[in-house]
Amino acid sequence: MDGNLGHAAGGAILALHRRLLPAPSRVGLTPYLWLFWLISFFLKWFFVPLEPVEFTLALLTVPVFLALYFNGYRCSGQRVLLNIAGILLIALVWTPLNVGAMSFFVYAAAFVGRAARPPRAYLWLAGVVLLVLVEWLVFDLVNLVLWFGGALSLLVGSASIHFDELDRQDVALKLSQAEVRRLAVVAERERIARDLHDLLGHTLSLITIKAELAAKLVARSDQRAEQEIREVENISRDALREVREAVVGFRRADLDSELANAKLACAACGIEFTVDRPNLDLSSDCGEVLAMCLREAITNVVRHSAARRCRVNLVREGRRMRLTVDDDGRGGTIRAGAGLAGMRERVDRAGGEMTVRNSHGVTLTVRIPADLHPASGLPTTREAAS
Repeated sequence: MDGNLGHAAGGAILALHRRLLPAPSRVGLTPYLWLFWLISFFLKWFFVPLEPVEFTLALLTVPVFLALYFNGYRCSGQRVLLNIAGILLIALVWTPLNVGAMSFFVYAAAFVGRAARPPRAYLWLAGVVLLVLVEWLVFDLVNLVLWFGGALSLLVGSASIHFDELDRQDVALKLSQAEVRRLAVVAERERIARDLHDLLGHTLSLITIKAELAAKLVARSDQRAEQEIREVENISRDALREVREAVVGFRRADLDSELANAKLACAACGIEFTVDRPNLDLSSDCGEVLAMCLREAITNVVRHSAARRCRVNLVREGRRMRLTVDDDGRGGTIRAGAGLAGMRERVDRAGGEMTVRNSHGVTLTVRIPADLHPASGLPTTREAAS
């Protein structure tokens, strides 16, 4: 029974959290922590006798503020100005009666970065600070209002503008990267379509012509019909071989391209990516094996490691190349799935070796011959095509 009650309570709290803050939210639980400053609004009644009417009005003010506060995190742009105006109204009304209400000026300043981008955001912030100054002068309030309400509003507001602008730039960068990847896929599809068209267009036209000729020769019982059919067969076999070779060529991996893709993948997941890749002369087969290993390793880092940093290192050790991919993730027991097994099989066929160390993150090391060529165990293009 207690377990059911705890589960129900947890579900209710989670549902309330999802209603208060947008999902997924970049701010996390931070908005709840900033509510700590509401204590200043009630400090007055720790030092003076409680006035029931004023205290009741204060209690009624808090739900209004919370509605404006959490709604500010769900809005953006000009709509946030309504929330800022509502919070400023609370601050203007209450500060002459209770100097602890000056914290509402700080809350309002914290939202200006969401309402506009620089430099307009700084103009709104200047307006908030100006209201604090006017309030202090008109009602002859203590200097604490000016220094705490004004100075802290300026500080918090400036930080808010800065970090909100960084968030906008980060979102724009991710959208740009996604668009680049989409355009790259489209361009690759168009290139493959062009190559296949160039490869098959002439061949299929030739097959059509010879098939029509063979049909006419058969109708006339001409012995040359058999020769034409044989040529059609040979042309078809050659075309099939060329298509298979082309498809294998499309699938060949490139180490530099995989490094670029790894950087984009890590950046999208917030993983700091560094690479040490000297200008080494690699055979195409060696580069392909290393590229495929790198692709699988980065996939594991992005999906399973929960890492903050990932480092790739490529060095030459005598007649061998060594690729190392290490991260500072959770480490632990590694399940040898299809990806890891396929990587080990590819390395073994290339005459190399692969090791995986999983303490303090995961470190994958691959060593293969630097002068790797098809005779080392990798299939040639013709063998793969068949």
